[in-house]
Amino acid sequence: MEVVFSGRKFKVLSGEVYLPSGRKVIRDIIDFGRSVVILPLVDRDVILIKQYRPAVGGWIYELPAGTVEEGESPVECAKRELIEEIGYEADELELMFTMYLSPGYSNEYMYSFLARGLKYVGERPEYGEEIEVVSLKYDELIELVGNGFVEDAKSIATILFYDKYKKGEL
Repeated sequence: MEVVFSGRKFKVLSGEVYLPSGRKVIRDIIDFGRSVVILPLVDRDVILIKQYRPAVGGWIYELPAGTVEEGESPVECAKRELIEEIGYEADELELMFTMYLSPGYSNEYMYSFLARGLKYVGERPEYGEEIEVVSLKYDELIELVGNGFVEDAKSIATILFYDKYKKGEL
């Protein structure tokens, strides 16, 4: 495959690939790498962000998340993103599960963490991000996911996974 675009966070590859059946097809693939999403718990509250996303032309509610930088582990990335986006350090980060976000066109591989024992240290937002920190009661958040208010897939997957996990259903 050939790199047809190289941006700040990802590359676009295009070219011929062979399927397991032996058929040759042309595909465009976003080469993204690894990322993290974190569910931060403070007592019975979950800390989310309301972030302006130019790709969708509006504000969306989501859990803190970010891209694993070169030389950084997913745990280090999760710690960094918690401080940057919501201003908290975690005593405990637990890996809950991993997932491909959209394997039809991207190889982005995400690590989903649960963060507990949070201590506020102050946000350090990245330049170019517009973020508001929001604290919601856990039950309220589950209701908002159920009624479609939370539209971010990584956040929905992580919240619903945790809901099953905390009930002992996983």
